[in-house]
Amino acid sequence: MKKVLFVCLLAVVCISCRARNIRPDEVQPQVQPDYAVEDAAQVQSDEYVVEAEPVQEYTPAAVSADDVERYRQNITVKAMGDDFIVYEYVDVRIDEIAILASHFCYETNPGKKAYLRDIYMQKNRKRRATFDCVDLAIE
Repeated sequence: MKKVLFVCLLAVVCISCRARNIRPDEVQPQVQPDYAVEDAAQVQSDEYVVEAEPVQEYTPAAVSADDVERYRQNITVKAMGDDFIVYEYVDVRIDEIAILASHFCYETNPGKKAYLRDIYMQKNRKRRATFDCVDLAIE
């Protein structure tokens, strides 16, 4: 089986070389430098200037008025603490709830992210999702 694969690979290489009018013995690997030197003076100096990108400020995502009304009708907060929040919802996707939880965590605990702990289905077809505000870099 290995011999068959090797022969097929060799045939593909030969066909591709002939399509470009290159003989297999003329093929040489081309090595590209990792950086381009523009000025010889820059190479001789030991100073390098590093420009940092500006930090982007946190801006909440734009939500339409229809979505706000739908959220009011279908989402309720059942429990809230310093580092967790529990939502009860119906006819809303969990990723939309996660956005609300991330806003809550950002406002109450800057630097922490919303982490989904669990989702439970209630008898009335509503779901309860619990989010923890966690700094995942520390965990």
